[in-house]
Amino acid sequence: MKKLLTLVLAALLCTAALTAQSHRPHPNSNAPAPIRNGLWWQDKSGLYKEAFIGGYKAASERVAGHSMDVNKFPASELIDGLDHFYKDFRNRNIYVDDALPFVAEQLRGVPDDKLNAELLHLRAAAAPPPESVE
Repeated sequence: MKKLLTLVLAALLCTAALTAQSHRPHPNSNAPAPIRNGLWWQDKSGLYKEAFIGGYKAASERVAGHSMDVNKFPASELIDGLDHFYKDFRNRNIYVDDALPFVAEQLRGVPDDKLNAELLHLRAAAAPPPESVE
């Protein structure tokens, strides 16, 4: 069973790498790096989202050195949470890196008043700068 799980995870990571490489601009191009926010997320396939979440969870555990909130939930719940989160147009500029911990807090049952305050902060931080009027 453990070997099967390892094989499935390896297949997902390989799929993510191949998908990412097929969307990567040529190394000599001056194309900007993609902005991984709600607009980016909504454009991805289900398989890509699964691979992304798998890679995100593995990287977050490696960087933190311990299991984080995000790692405690199945990828399917995190994907559903992000899909729901980004359906609200006010959340589309929020980076996936900021939205994932918020979704994990929702899944963990953090009270709505705390979540609402945090969401307002995330929206304000992601808002584009106001245009100057001349």
